[in-house]
Amino acid sequence: MKNYILSFFSAILLSLAWPVSGYSFFIFFAFVPLLYVIESISVSLENGSGKKVYLFSAITFLLFNFFTTYWVYHATMFGVVIAFLVNTFLMSSVFYLFFKSKKYFSSRLSYIGLVVFWISMEFFHLNWDLSWPWLNLGNCFSESVFLVQWYEYTGTLGGSLWVLVVNILIFRVLKKPKDLKLVSLVLMVVILPIVFSFIIKSQNNALQKKSQNIVIVQPNINSYTEKFSLSYQSQLHDFIELAKTKIDSTTDLLIGPETALVESLWESKIEYSYSIRKLKDLQKDFPNLSILIGATTYKAYNSIDDKSVTSRQLRHQDIWYDAYNSAIFISKSGDLDVYHKTKLVPGAEKIPFPYLLNNISALSVDLGGVSGSLGSDNYLNSFDMQGYSVLPLICYESIYGDLNTSKEFDFMCVITNDGWWGNTSGYKQHFSYAKLRAIEQRRAVVRSANTGQSGVINTNGDVIAFSDWNQKTAIASIVPICNKKTFYNTNGDYIGRISSFISSILLLMIFVKSKVK
Repeated sequence: MKNYILSFFSAILLSLAWPVSGYSFFIFFAFVPLLYVIESISVSLENGSGKKVYLFSAITFLLFNFFTTYWVYHATMFGVVIAFLVNTFLMSSVFYLFFKSKKYFSSRLSYIGLVVFWISMEFFHLNWDLSWPWLNLGNCFSESVFLVQWYEYTGTLGGSLWVLVVNILIFRVLKKPKDLKLVSLVLMVVILPIVFSFIIKSQNNALQKKSQNIVIVQPNINSYTEKFSLSYQSQLHDFIELAKTKIDSTTDLLIGPETALVESLWESKIEYSYSIRKLKDLQKDFPNLSILIGATTYKAYNSIDDKSVTSRQLRHQDIWYDAYNSAIFISKSGDLDVYHKTKLVPGAEKIPFPYLLNNISALSVDLGGVSGSLGSDNYLNSFDMQGYSVLPLICYESIYGDLNTSKEFDFMCVITNDGWWGNTSGYKQHFSYAKLRAIEQRRAVVRSANTGQSGVINTNGDVIAFSDWNQKTAIASIVPICNKKTFYNTNGDYIGRISSFISSILLLMIFVKSKVK
């Protein structure tokens, strides 16, 4: 019963630490109760100890997933069950490996194993077909960005490293409360990164010297009852009229949300579409204006030999095409460019492991747009605003810090539709995580949501313009420009790669030692 209570207590502490309603300091001792559970099981050496580790870990992480991401059920119950089970399995596996390492390694090496196993799991969760890094530990500081300005060097995996090390040290202190050296080490590990964070922020304030004038439109169209029932002409008319309430001769960029254009846009004829012609008419009234807006676009293939693995057949004809979740950019000179979303939502925009799961696409998560596997490109591409460049991130892409962009950029635009999750913590967390992207890249983030939260975040992760849920509005704001290139921008998730290498060695050692024994 004690172990059940401790497992439940860890779940509560993890949940209380999570944005946007929680307090991030809880994360520093959220794993301590679970570490006591693993310790007691390791000492007892009863039959089936490994199963007990999985049981109590699963209790912690299943409840943690439920309390923090319950809102996914608004889109689909099947999707939320799969997300909970996969996340719980991966997180519990880390503590099972930690338990195994305690049998064969010294205490110090086993704790190192816990750290690198967990970070490797998060790194893996960033890069596989069922990628769902929403609950990576480093994300928990998105509402306390003053603590983690050093993410420009480490990314969020550095935050996960910090959290794990502090939890382990606090656990060790509770076992040896009179060990002054250990207490001093805990204080140092907690305080020094915070001090370093304040120093970095004070230095970065001086770098924001240039700016761009932008207008963000939040149409506030109900995703379930209006988005795909109202005509694309009326939705575009309302969008333009709302934009005109804030646009003036000094506006550099107008931004609309994900799939704001509902018209079926074939890329070979996109210049002649109704939506694009209307947007270009708007530019005639405001010659300095560039436009970035979301749409679903389609590309037909000339022959069956050219089609991609994600292509689909057109009404049983010998015509194949790909559908894309796209960002369309129209420069003030009238040039048009299209970016295809690269990080697709598993189950909604991409069927994971297609050779196994293509036949159950009817159960996919419905988060908007076209269901099934969409087409995608393999790189991010910035848009040139003739002097400045903007990097488009479409919805789910803003969860990933390692952008792997092929070009440099001056600021980021996140276009999204968070209306699928209802008035829950889901859309708030999504907005909050964008603050971490601003710090990692030292680039401002402009966010346009169909509904949810739109706004502007500066290069320190501070919100400088904001609209709330269920508001039909346009926001005029100034976007600060910073030209600093961060260490993380250059090196990406190097902490994940290093941890994966060390984990591989430790796993090999566990395997060999178990066979030798």
